[in-house]
Amino acid sequence: MSELPETFEELARLRQGIYRIFSAAFLPPQPERLVDLIAGADMLEGMGLPYLAFYYEWVPWRTALNDVDDVISIDIEYVRMFTTGVTGAVSPPVESFYTADPGRGEVAEVLAKLRLVYDKYRLEPTSVVSDTLDHVSIQLEVMSALCAREAEARADHNDRRLELTLDNQLEFIQDHLGSWLPAFVDRIATVETAPFFATLAPAAASFVHHDTGVVRSLCRGMAQPEPAR
Repeated sequence: MSELPETFEELARLRQGIYRIFSAAFLPPQPERLVDLIAGADMLEGMGLPYLAFYYEWVPWRTALNDVDDVISIDIEYVRMFTTGVTGAVSPPVESFYTADPGRGEVAEVLAKLRLVYDKYRLEPTSVVSDTLDHVSIQLEVMSALCAREAEARADHNDRRLELTLDNQLEFIQDHLGSWLPAFVDRIATVETAPFFATLAPAAASFVHHDTGVVRSLCRGMAQPEPAR
């Protein structure tokens, strides 16, 4: 039975898992990956996901995930929607498509900034799309890693490291992931696609929107002075 996270460390681990499952869902479909997604969804729901504000957007995607019975058709749709080149894909899953002007060399600028950010966070993308630094899967995985660091800092009672990782989370959402995800979702909504992808994008965007508020609140909490004793 699902229970509400009782500590900020448990909440950080839940957020870590949600970012990770959405990151994996935006990778090319494979039978074993779909099995892992279903198992991961079960685990997250047991960790308290149904208590989060985006749960009503999660449910349609969870239903679509359970209903997938033909991985090949989903894979074909993934290629059509996301991977037929940046200019050919129906909904390119990359930040630079929505925030940069290729004619002015801004795509390279976005990628260079992201490389500096990943170096600053001491993170190295390693997934099958790791050569595309602004891919939605990579950016979701970055947030998952930062949530993991938050949980570790809380477990170690390391306030300095906790403050740093929360600042990094807010910075990355505001400057990167959250700045273009709504436009990506809107683009998907304009075309007919498989239920798996039609429900995945709104669920992920709703969670990121919800989590932005969570991170802001956590950052404000760190900034509050300790009460006098």
